[in-house]
Amino acid sequence: MSFKQDFEKLKFALDTAIKHDVQLDKEIDPNKAMLDYKLNQRKYHQNTLVKALTQVRNSPLQLQTIVQDNATAQEKLNKLIELIPELETKNIEELDKLVKKMELLIKYISFPQEKKDSFIKIPRNIPSDIQADVVLDLKELEKTYKSECYRSSIILCGRILETALHRKYFEATGHDILEKSPGIGLGNLIGKLKDKSISLDPALSNQIHLINQVRIFSVHKKKESFNPSEQQTQAMILYTLDILEKLFTKQTE
Repeated sequence: MSFKQDFEKLKFALDTAIKHDVQLDKEIDPNKAMLDYKLNQRKYHQNTLVKALTQVRNSPLQLQTIVQDNATAQEKLNKLIELIPELETKNIEELDKLVKKMELLIKYISFPQEKKDSFIKIPRNIPSDIQADVVLDLKELEKTYKSECYRSSIILCGRILETALHRKYFEATGHDILEKSPGIGLGNLIGKLKDKSISLDPALSNQIHLINQVRIFSVHKKKESFNPSEQQTQAMILYTLDILEKLFTKQTE
């Protein structure tokens, strides 16, 4: 992955961490997180931010191989390299200021041309309050798919659909279903949406069944593990993207 991709991932991880009131100087007890949905969510975003920071902190050698055509751009690149060690800070506010400073420097720097061969595109009209989470998951989804981790890819599709469907329920009812039913499954969530006369794609239930199969085999030991093929996984990803596009299209009408 290129530095710019790593940096974009860091920006989204940091924005999401700030939104969920995540701190880096406070460890979250995994045992407590298992029993508390919101705490578990903060732990997930904390771990995501830590991983993104580690990736960017490991990039100076990669940046040092880039040569700029003019003195100004080279100066900005050198300054960017100098700032990277400061990402060791555990203070979220300082980290936010640092990332914004780095972002300004990056605008002056010419990076090697990157290949754009991914079929995973960010859907339009995603509500702003879930956009950071969805984009982070889509970027992680792209990585797992390219690494041929197809079961992980299917599980990520499930998480993306959960985020979108929870938001759709809130949009339609004004109520956050996670407050009353934090452990509600995808199948039950679809039932709740149908009870509210919310129109959903008829094939959605079939896709949820596939996701649940993968989740069950990932958690419980079975004689035979369910391993989705590359074609099944690609189809699921495309379907997930299509659902995201359709769920929120009406917002701009």
